[in-house]
Amino acid sequence: MILDEDAMAPQVRGEQDYLYQSVSGKSSPQEILDALAAFHAEGRPIWKPMHMQPIYRSNPFVTAEGSGRGRSNAYIAGSGVDVGADIFRRGMCLPSDNKMTAEQQDAVLEIIHRCFR
Repeated sequence: MILDEDAMAPQVRGEQDYLYQSVSGKSSPQEILDALAAFHAEGRPIWKPMHMQPIYRSNPFVTAEGSGRGRSNAYIAGSGVDVGADIFRRGMCLPSDNKMTAEQQDAVLEIIHRCFR
């Protein structure tokens, strides 16, 4: 699941920790994951793109516009969005199993809906 930018509350994810701000009517991936965990439902952040991981941070990576390394400066013409970083920032993996009942799926959806109140 990837949150719409307008529905997302501020959040920062580090290598081992995170910080988010609760905002009425909005939520963040980590706030939703924490709410699911409180009900013993397992979710997780989307895998961090390799080019964002410490060991690979200095290596080149490919974007639709060519090399993505060194193009993060907002003043460089054509510097587009790093899609992988954006998906990591706004995304999460929700609980899923082919044995989940409709009631369990509804419970997960209700927990997510409550995060946006």
